[in-house]
Amino acid sequence: MKIAIKQCIQAACLCVALMTGACSGFLDREPISEVVDEFYWTTQEDARSAVSGAYGLLRATLANHSAYYAYGDVAGTNIFSSYIDIYPDWPQVNEFKLDYAVPASDPTRPMKQLRNYQYFYRLVNQCNRAIKKIGQMDDGLFDEGIKERLAGELYFLRGYAYFTMYRVWGEVPLVTVSPDDLMNAAYEPRAPLSEVAGLIYGDLEEARQRLPWQYTNAGEATVRANRGVVFATLAHVAAWDGDHAKCVTACDSILASPLYALEESATLRNIYESNSRELIFQLYFGSRSEAPAATSSVYYQPVFFLNVLASPYLTDVIDKTQANLQLNEILLNNTFADTTDARRATFFGTSTGGKMICTKYTDIQELGGNQIYITNNYVIFRLADIMLLKAEALTAQGKSSGVAISLLNEVRRRAGVADFNGSTSLQRAILDERFRELFLEGHRFFDLVRYYRVTGTSLFVNITEADMARGKHYWPLDPDLFSNNSVIRQTSFWQGKI
Repeated sequence: MKIAIKQCIQAACLCVALMTGACSGFLDREPISEVVDEFYWTTQEDARSAVSGAYGLLRATLANHSAYYAYGDVAGTNIFSSYIDIYPDWPQVNEFKLDYAVPASDPTRPMKQLRNYQYFYRLVNQCNRAIKKIGQMDDGLFDEGIKERLAGELYFLRGYAYFTMYRVWGEVPLVTVSPDDLMNAAYEPRAPLSEVAGLIYGDLEEARQRLPWQYTNAGEATVRANRGVVFATLAHVAAWDGDHAKCVTACDSILASPLYALEESATLRNIYESNSRELIFQLYFGSRSEAPAATSSVYYQPVFFLNVLASPYLTDVIDKTQANLQLNEILLNNTFADTTDARRATFFGTSTGGKMICTKYTDIQELGGNQIYITNNYVIFRLADIMLLKAEALTAQGKSSGVAISLLNEVRRRAGVADFNGSTSLQRAILDERFRELFLEGHRFFDLVRYYRVTGTSLFVNITEADMARGKHYWPLDPDLFSNNSVIRQTSFWQGKI
C-alpha cells in the first residue's frame, strides 16, 4: 500500500532506543534513503536499533493528539463536561460527532489527525522492513536467541498496530511487506474484518513463539514485549471478537504466571510510577524535548495527562486554576458512589478552582525556562484489567459465575469496597468496575462496545442501539485520505456524512 507521506520510510537506524528514554530524537530525523538502508543491516546493534525505532513509532503514533486516550477514553463516553483553551475538536470527539468539519487547510487539527491512520502505517512499514531485513541477516551476527526475539517483538508491534486500527476503523488495508519503491507502490483496499483479525492472530502467534516471559535486564520488564504482553493482547483481541473461550485461556496464561501480582491498596500509585508487579505492558512517556511552555493557558497538544491537570498539581511554575479538559463530576460521583473507595481517595483531587481532577498522572518535572514535562508512562495492560476481562468473558459465556464474582471481588476488596451484592447484573457490575479501576487508561470506549455486543444495550453518548447495529462505533476516515486514491472507501456508517 502506498502511504501518502514520505515519512513512512522512517529509518530505525536513525532512532535512539526507547528503553533509554530518548525515543523522541527518532521523530526529528529525516527519512532514510534506500542506499543507506541497503548498507545498514550488518550488525546485531543495527537490528536492535530497528526494533527500538518501531517502539518509538508506536509511542509517537499513540501520543499524536493523545490518540491512545482519544480513542479509548474520550470518544462517546461523556467523561468531560467543559473545555478551556483547547481545540473545539475535543468536545466533538467526546460527543462522538466524528463528522465534524475541519478545513483541509488545517491538517494538524486533532480531528483530522485522529481520523487518519497514516501514523499507524508508518509503524507497520517499519515493522515490515525490519522483519524482512533482520530475516536476511546471517544468524552468526547475533548472540544466541537474540535474532528470534527481535523478530518476535516486531511481529508483536505490527499485530498491536493492526489491533488498534481494527478496533478503531474495523476494515483497514493489509500491508505485510515493505515495498522497495514505496512512493510508487499500488494502493490497497480495506480488507474484510475476518482478514484483519487473521493477520492479528497470526502476528501474535509468531510473537508468542519467539518471545520469553522475561528479560535478564529488569528495566525492560514492562516496556518491551514479552510473552505476557502477547497473552494480554490476545485476551483483548479475543474479547473484542466475542471469542470468550479464547479470551479466558489467554487470561489464564497471565494469571498463572508468578511474574504478576496486584499492587497493595496502600501503594496504588506505584502502578503509575513504573515500578509495580501489576504492570504487564507500558509505553515510556517522559521525554524532556516534548516539554511545553508552562503558561496558564497552554494547550498541551502532545501530552494528554497535562490537559486533565490543574494547579496545585502542575508544579509551582504554573498557576492554572482549571484543567483544559474538565471532568464530568456528576458521572464520576455516581460511578464512585462509595466514598470509602481507595481509588477515589488516591486518584482524584481538587483543583485550586474547586473542580474534580484525576491525579493518576502527576509525576511532573520542571525543565527550567518555565517549561515542564511529565514522566508517567502510558499504562497499556495490567493485572487488574486481565482479571476483570476474564470475569467479563466468563459471564458472557453464561458459566462459571462463581469464578467471575471471585475475580470481581478481589479487585473490589483491594479498593476497600464491599463485595458484589447482586443489585445489578453481573455483566454491568464488571463493566462499572472496569470504569472505576481503569479510568483514563484507554479502555472505556472499547468496554462499552463489548458490553453492547453482549447485552444489546448502548451506554454511549450519541450512539444508539440502532447506530451500533449499523457500525457507528467505527471511526470515519478523514477526507484527506481519499485524495488521488480511488481504492479505499469510507467507513460504512459515515458514507455520505463526511
